[in-house]
Formats: sequence, C-alpha cells, structure tokens
Amino acid sequence: MPRKENIKSLIPNVLKVVKNQIDEQHYLKESQKHALTYTNSKFIHHNKTVETTIECVGSLYNQSCLYHNLYYVDSEFMVLTVKGTYLPTYSVRIDAFVLWPTTPKERVFDSYSDLEKFVRTVIDPKIISSVTLYFGQYWHDNIGHALFDGLYPAYVALIRFPPRHLQPFRILARINDCNGCWSEDIYSRFGGLGLLKQSILDKMSKGNWFMFEELIMGSGTFCQRCTQPNLQLPGGVELDASRLFRDRMYQQHGVFYPIIR
Repeated sequence: MPRKENIKSLIPNVLKVVKNQIDEQHYLKESQKHALTYTNSKFIHHNKTVETTIECVGSLYNQSCLYHNLYYVDSEFMVLTVKGTYLPTYSVRIDAFVLWPTTPKERVFDSYSDLEKFVRTVIDPKIISSVTLYFGQYWHDNIGHALFDGLYPAYVALIRFPPRHLQPFRILARINDCNGCWSEDIYSRFGGLGLLKQSILDKMSKGNWFMFEELIMGSGTFCQRCTQPNLQLPGGVELDASRLFRDRMYQQHGVFYPIIR
C-alpha cells in the first residue's frame, strides 16, 4: 500500500498505478485517456463542510441522488455523517441491466468536530472537483448500448439537478476493458471533463481516500429498453431530455444544430 506522501507521484494530473499492479505501458495509454482533476493542497475545497449531504428525487424505484462530499476508499463509496443527521433513502440503480441497488456505506460520528478531525488529519482525501456523473454500462463497444443504455439514462439523472446538465462534468463509468472502443471518446467529449473508469479508481483507492465534491447517480430505469407508454425515451417528454441530449451531443462535437423545418 502506498504511503500518503507518495500519492502525489501516483497521480500527476493523470491517473497512474502502483508498480507491478498492471502493465505500465498499457496503463500509461489508459491514463492518458482518463484525466482526473484534484486539489493538490492540504484539503482545500469550495464546500464549507466536510460532511456528506444527499439530495434525492423521484420514487424509490426510479430515484436519482446528488451527493455532496461523497468519499471513496478501497473500491467503495462512503458517506460520512454525524449522529442524528437526517439522510434520505439513497439507494439507486446505476445500471439498466443490474436490478439490485447501489448503496454507499455509512460511517457515523458523535459530533461534527470528530468528523472534521477524521477527514482533515487522518484520511486527508484527494478531492475530485466539480460534478461527476456515475453509471454502469455493459457492452459499450456497441454504440447503441453505449448511448442509450448508458450515457442517455445517466444524462437524464443529471437533468434532474439543473443547471448541471448544461455545465461541464466528469463521467465515472463502471465499464469493462475495451481496446479501441471509440464510445469512450464520445463519453469523454460529451461530459467535457473526461472519462474516469471505475476500475482505475479502484486501484488508486487501495488505502487512499478520495472525495467527490458532487456526484450524481441513479439512472437504471431511464434506458432505451425501459419502454414508456408514450413510446418515447424515458424523460424525453417531461424533462425534454431527448432534445437536451441531442443538442449537447452536437455542441460537444462541434456540429451545428439541425434547422427546424
């Protein structure tokens, strides 16, 4: 396990990995595609609190959640909160083909001062800034699955927390290794802040803490296969998601919007 003072050498603006965990040349190619912006100083960030707060919208079946200060260590999300603090039910589905929900673990402190001391002096997390959109995706080598079972439903979840869907964001994706999958470049360009594979973050989080300033997840029932009575894509009418998705795709690829006839 790398010592905390060595973590800077592990992530100089792009993700790297501890030696001998994976082939270095292969990993270098991967890391160049998945940039990660983080605060390199002694835990300085824009949020006034280090406690995790959660906002959720939608029914439990179809829920999306926005997490502020969501932590990640040893391949697991972690909510840090104070005893007596109300938190909504925050289980969500991150994948159209996985029926069971994702629920971050929870660590409860007796007081906020105890929580703050733990964060600032014990774990000293690396901060992943701005908005991160998290989802799982199978078969992303197929552009149909990549767009409408992965990217589109995740974007619908993002639309639920405006105006973040109009701003640059990072994508954290639970996807399989795929050499030459050009859909990954589409993911990266669509968000604007790059693509981070969860498998890479998992390797970096062994014994090391990260903190997402803002992370949104909960897109499992917005996929193309989740047929609606009106035969539209989920959220396409009530959230205007189809048009917003199309317009952002054009914009991020430098294509002019089609003329309405």
